[in-house]
Amino acid sequence: MKVMTVSLSPNPSPARGGEGRFVSRIRDFHINPSPIPTTVLGIRATLRQFTWALFCALLGGFPPAAGATAQVMGTMPSLRIETGTHVAPIRAASMDRDGRYAVTASEDKTARVWDAASGSPLSVFRPPSGPGNDGKLYAVAMAPDGAVFATAGWSASNDVYLVRRSDGQIIHRITGLPDVVTHLSFSRDGRMLVAGLWGRQGVRVFQGTESWSSARELQGDPDFSDEVNASVWSPDDKTVVVSSADGFVRAYEATPKGLRLLSRSTPGTGVPFGLAFSPDGQTVAVGTSDQGSVALLDAKTLKMRKVLSPAKGSLARSLSVVAWSTDGKRVYAAGSWVNDKGRFAILVWPDAGQSEPSVIPVARNTITALHATPDGSLLYATADPAWGMLAANGQSQFTIGSSLLDFRNQRSRFRLAADGSALAFQDARPGDTGDAFDTRQLAWAKAARDWQAPRTSAGKTMVDNWFERQQPSINGKGLGLDANEWSLAASVSRDGNRIAIATNFQIRLYDRNGRALWKTAAPATPWQVNTSDDGRWVVAAFSDGTLRWYRQHDGNEQLVFFPQADGRRWVMWTPGGYFAASPGGENLVGWQVDRGSAQAADFYPVSRFRTEYYRPELISEVISKGSTDAALAALPASAAAPPGGQAIRERLPPTVRIVSPDASNWPAGSDIKLQVAIRAPADAPPTKLRARINGQPVALPALSALRSSRADANESIYEVPLSLSGLEAQILLFAENKHGVSPEATLTLKKPPVTAKEAAAAANGMGMPAPASAPATGGVDLRPALYVLAIGISKYQDPSIQLEFAAKDSTDLSNFFRAQEGGLYRKVSVRLLTDHAAKRDDVLDGLEWIRRELTARDVGMVFIAGHGVNDADGTYYFLPQDVNVKALKRTGVIFSEIRNTLVSLPGKAMFFIDTCHAGNVLGTGARSLRLDTTAVINELSSADNGVIVFAAATGRQYAQESPDWGNGAFTKAILEGLRGKADYNKSGRITHKMLDLYVSERVKSLTEGAQSPVTIVPSGVPDFPLVLGQR
Repeated sequence: MKVMTVSLSPNPSPARGGEGRFVSRIRDFHINPSPIPTTVLGIRATLRQFTWALFCALLGGFPPAAGATAQVMGTMPSLRIETGTHVAPIRAASMDRDGRYAVTASEDKTARVWDAASGSPLSVFRPPSGPGNDGKLYAVAMAPDGAVFATAGWSASNDVYLVRRSDGQIIHRITGLPDVVTHLSFSRDGRMLVAGLWGRQGVRVFQGTESWSSARELQGDPDFSDEVNASVWSPDDKTVVVSSADGFVRAYEATPKGLRLLSRSTPGTGVPFGLAFSPDGQTVAVGTSDQGSVALLDAKTLKMRKVLSPAKGSLARSLSVVAWSTDGKRVYAAGSWVNDKGRFAILVWPDAGQSEPSVIPVARNTITALHATPDGSLLYATADPAWGMLAANGQSQFTIGSSLLDFRNQRSRFRLAADGSALAFQDARPGDTGDAFDTRQLAWAKAARDWQAPRTSAGKTMVDNWFERQQPSINGKGLGLDANEWSLAASVSRDGNRIAIATNFQIRLYDRNGRALWKTAAPATPWQVNTSDDGRWVVAAFSDGTLRWYRQHDGNEQLVFFPQADGRRWVMWTPGGYFAASPGGENLVGWQVDRGSAQAADFYPVSRFRTEYYRPELISEVISKGSTDAALAALPASAAAPPGGQAIRERLPPTVRIVSPDASNWPAGSDIKLQVAIRAPADAPPTKLRARINGQPVALPALSALRSSRADANESIYEVPLSLSGLEAQILLFAENKHGVSPEATLTLKKPPVTAKEAAAAANGMGMPAPASAPATGGVDLRPALYVLAIGISKYQDPSIQLEFAAKDSTDLSNFFRAQEGGLYRKVSVRLLTDHAAKRDDVLDGLEWIRRELTARDVGMVFIAGHGVNDADGTYYFLPQDVNVKALKRTGVIFSEIRNTLVSLPGKAMFFIDTCHAGNVLGTGARSLRLDTTAVINELSSADNGVIVFAAATGRQYAQESPDWGNGAFTKAILEGLRGKADYNKSGRITHKMLDLYVSERVKSLTEGAQSPVTIVPSGVPDFPLVLGQR
């Protein structure tokens, strides 16, 4: 195997020393298209090694140490980040022949299927995988009919997985190939698959059955002197063209027995890489991995017809991937080529290369794939990671971008509190500002001036040659890193006795004499490292967007923090699985559970284990106590479940997937039957199946009453009848067992175009009430009714916990909604409970009232304003007017009463919670009480519960109220928004998403950032209007 190279700009940015020099270089060294992380064998020039290290650093991953082989598949559940998009470079992308579906394969160990028209996610394939490189995917190809895709990457047996597109399940596995697969391509009829291999193993060809449930190997060609880069089939399926890093382009005749070599040539324009046939089959476009040009070769002879080059004066980097428009008029090329503003661009040659190219900048990193569609659109994928679609005119249709923070070039901003409990950092993207997070408060914070950035010297201790070097030194003594290991960051402790070094492979700690104390494997490329002044912690920031705390005395990882780039969602966890999260943040990480080498892995967000593992009180004490174990020991004995993957495996909920129908147009009629597969552990069989359509609960028969068949020992297929209405149905299914609720299975069905009259009648089924000007259809008023339960308590029986505006808030909101009757709503019913009318029994009666009155056509809102607390077990209680805080279980309203009401409402359910008020409620003799509404928000707004939650404040913030406003800040913003200020586009209606946007910004403005409201909308719930405004 050989070292991968990267292209060097002839115009590198000037070196500035330190980290700035590295960042300038990293912008000039870009991804080589060759995908395989492998060892460097033999002695290479220093520049070549440096190039390889920078390539790996840019991708966020490095090869295993010399002599390593693919890891054996892991069997213990492992924690993985999940943002709904890729979190590592996209290595390959493909589409079906009609351009309906896109599939992307990534080093994050997933392949994701998308709706090519909208960018909406459809399914995820998670290969069996272990630590390190095991499970990373480098190649993908979708069968022309879109039913199946093939993908491959790093695995112990060099597997190729044939995966069902609709649900991400493995249909067949081709195994035992002699080396890692670098490229895959289906024949145009979908019956044959070419696999290009790493090293000198050449190409293999397989013929599959119609469904690819089995395959047999045909004659390939192992006679290569370097890795295969790409392959492409001619439009008539008679010819296969292959490019290789050995410099040759080869043409083969495709026969029933396999491939027969016809010719080979060296284009002379550089190392051949990407390939694309012209639609007429006469010409092959060849991209190059080391030059900025494209060769157009005669498809039969492979002789040069024309060389396409960028305009003069451009930065000539690689044009490694190519595509040809389906009408034959445009040739596309991209790679590490950038425009004069440093943006990675797609070059478009009109007239089949007869004119100068236009330049379309699209990315911040190397473009790794291009694919033309029948309608003239173009798919592109990048190492950002991101992907998107361009229209035929070059305009962007959409981009699905990265949600990761970028910690490069942040050394001066990577500042740590003296005790390691709080950390300041900043995203490197232009225009962003610094930010900080406090692990004790579990909240965003403002960095203090005395927080320390990484030192490179302290006292008589100095670390040198630590940045992008293989020989860092401490006081002149070289540290002797492993082969191919590069130092990327360093930090000297305050007393100079300890030095942390972050390398492409590991986090290392040394003493002042250069003696190695410990090392621990880096989960991704570490961009920053720092040491706490109290000598207890080493903290590092990684390319996967995580920040991790390691104990300084032994290097044991104790805490991981993952903030999304927008700062709105975050999750923090221990290696054993205990976690804390922001509202909406508990689905950002989850447990992957492998099921064997021939089965796709399962994934369970940590939200599925919320009851036992959501432990913010533990997380907030890890740093101060010094370890997870110490923080755990401080909790009551029954407060937490055992940590670790084995404990998770013993607590698994079921999984559910929809076998048929596939996502497509609406089947004929309004009644459909789903084929649903439910799998559960043998000792915890499924007990119930639940459904929501467009966010609303739908009654289903008991599992025992459904027709079923056994698929295997732990999986059964059920026939589930559903009745649909409206123009679009987003169906969510959930299975339950004794451990909990499964992740949802989702299916979206769209009805073909209908008449205007039918659309008006059906709109109510989608949550879009009929306009006030046309309230009736066929003599039936189709508008929904609105039911509001408004509870506000200012004058508590306990004089020490009084509030000023809680009762007025609920009164004002009630009066507003009463006035909406006859407009959007045919009827508005309000039950208002304030002060002495809001005793515990009154509140419970009110909850029963709204549950009894609401129908499936209606909208239900519950608004509570007052005090709320969490007991020692984390259980939330709303405090009614007659509460005795010392007898909370007997006199408070437990959260389960509120939850059970809201989740059982048959119509649309909304919950407004404003109970995070400051005051003496936590100081009335109940020292074990605390304030945190996050668990309440996350549980109600989970997809299986389906409640839209508007919360006045997040985490442990206090809600503000002021005489100057006449209300609490939250209610004031809600009323302003509903009265028209949230109607930014003057559309004449205000939806819940529009109200969310207004309330979020308005409350922050009113409170000068002291209060941050949050709205969480469950998946599967469409936007719908709350009130009609003034046009």
